[in-house]
Amino acid sequence: MPSTQQYRRRIKSVKSTRQITKAMEMVASVKMQKAVKTITATRSYIQNSWNTLEMIARATSPESHPLLQSRSVKRVGLVIITSDRGLCGSYNSSIIAKAIKFIKGENGIGVKTGVIADLDLITIGQRGSQQIKKLPNGELIAEFSGFGKNVEFEEIQPVAKLIIDSYLGEKFDRIVLVYSHFESSLKQTPVLKQLLPITREHIDIPELWEGVELSDEKQEYLFEPDPDTILERILNQFVRVQIFGAILEANASEHSSRMVAMKNATDNAGELIEDLQLTYNSIRQDTITREIAEISAGAEALQD
Repeated sequence: MPSTQQYRRRIKSVKSTRQITKAMEMVASVKMQKAVKTITATRSYIQNSWNTLEMIARATSPESHPLLQSRSVKRVGLVIITSDRGLCGSYNSSIIAKAIKFIKGENGIGVKTGVIADLDLITIGQRGSQQIKKLPNGELIAEFSGFGKNVEFEEIQPVAKLIIDSYLGEKFDRIVLVYSHFESSLKQTPVLKQLLPITREHIDIPELWEGVELSDEKQEYLFEPDPDTILERILNQFVRVQIFGAILEANASEHSSRMVAMKNATDNAGELIEDLQLTYNSIRQDTITREIAEISAGAEALQD
């Protein structure tokens, strides 16, 4: 049976772990509040910009700009947004699971059923690049990191340039984002979002379209100075905004998942300490009782 000294060491070790997880929970809580504040301030603009993109795509001819042109899907670019660090529960694994379903054709964004054979991967976050070996196929062509805190719009320009140039150069016929959509501190949902070409149908976040009614009839827009100039400027910029918004959503989801995971770890450590303390007290009481019995037996032997 373990000695009381061993239990004291275990209790001390678990208490130290609880202090660490509690500190990480508090740090994650502060970061989550900041990230949620940022995404709340920008979400309306990001969603409305996507609605505007879709309206323009419906109101103009696909020949107006390459980003509006749909073509037969021969090669898909999959952008996976994960975290740089771990200790955030099932956050990363749920995103990878969503990516696997997409590759296997189990999705609702218009890709033919069956495993996607021709696939290239772009990862944002170190955990994504480490876990791509779980994917059934696909080659990693680029990886980015360092967007986990205080990300600015200018910092995502290299990512956006690679994605847009790859589509314009017809390296990919479709580009899809996989990331976690923040709903609340207790719920984050992995989602698929077709980034290019720009259409409304290929997105599985229904709340983006709440309150948005688009007529099936083509609307007429007046472009000044001319459609080509306007589309060249705003389409590229709005695509960058969508990438930026996905990263902001992912950051808020990551910090929220880490806060919940560390809270659970802290609570579990507290329960473990209570169990160890009860066992320690029981062993200590047994030891004291045994020592008293031995002393009493020794005293009686001396008297005899």
